[in-house]
Amino acid sequence: MRTPFFVLCLALASSVFASGGNASAENLSTMKTPTKSALSLGYVILYVPDVAASLAFYEKAFGFSRGFLSDNDGKAYGELKSGTVRLAFASLAMAREVLKQDVVTAQPGKPPLGVEIAFTTSDVAAAFECAVKAGAVPVSSPEKKPWGQTIAYVRDNCGYLVELCTPLP
Repeated sequence: MRTPFFVLCLALASSVFASGGNASAENLSTMKTPTKSALSLGYVILYVPDVAASLAFYEKAFGFSRGFLSDNDGKAYGELKSGTVRLAFASLAMAREVLKQDVVTAQPGKPPLGVEIAFTTSDVAAAFECAVKAGAVPVSSPEKKPWGQTIAYVRDNCGYLVELCTPLP
């Protein structure tokens, strides 16, 4: 069983805290660093107000299948079958319980957060059209870039920025 990324981050934060909050190069150099084979990107988790609604949106807009949904008294978590890296959604109540603090989330009508999710496809125009028909807000239409990649941007039902792109040549 793989250790979730947030657990590894918590372990690093605990090490820094144990050192009195001093994250100096000297303190960091004494921490055990995972080997390259020990880490891989396994999940991207978006914190959202309604996990079930986000799952349904991504199923309709981008064609993913639902992996599962668990809702324990408003503390919800759900995953989509999205390839090697799992795309997941967690409720704000779950975030508060796990992180012991609130999180900043994307919001429709406000500028997007400084992060995006990128989905690769051979037909960006068709993916863009499908997403917009499902309720995604268009940001930029498909455009071929000088480096050979075609890209487009939409915002999802919660305001997160989603890039639709061809794989790099």
